[in-house]
Amino acid sequence: MFILRRPRYLSQWATLSTYRSSTRRLLHDNGNNGHRQNRHAQFYSDLVPAMIPVALLGSAVYMGLQLLQTYLSHEKYLDEARARVEELEREIDALLLERRNTSSATNATVDATAPEGWLNWLRRG
Repeated sequence: MFILRRPRYLSQWATLSTYRSSTRRLLHDNGNNGHRQNRHAQFYSDLVPAMIPVALLGSAVYMGLQLLQTYLSHEKYLDEARARVEELEREIDALLLERRNTSSATNATVDATAPEGWLNWLRRG
C-alpha cells in the first residue's frame, strides 16, 4: 500500500481538494478513456477471475462425488436384486420338488385305481 504525498511541483494556490480529485481520477483510470471505475466494479473485476478456477474445481469435485454415490447406490441395488432372485429361485426349486413328490404319489394312486379301457390315455395326459 502506498501513501499519497503532496508533490513538490504543486503551486501554493492549488488546494488539497483539487489534488485529491485529480489523484483519484488517476488511480481509477485504467485505460477507460477517462471514465472512473467504481469500487464495486473494481472489487468484482479482481475477485471473479480468481474465483473461476475455484468454481471449476468445486464443480468437478461435486460431480465426481455425485457419480461415485450413484455408482455405489446402483451396486447396492444390484446386490439386493441378486439376493432376492436367489431367494425366489430357492423358493421355486422347493415348490417344484414338492409338486413332483405330490404328482408322483397322485399318479401312482390314479394308475392303480384307473380302469383299463380306451379312455385311459386321457387320464394320464
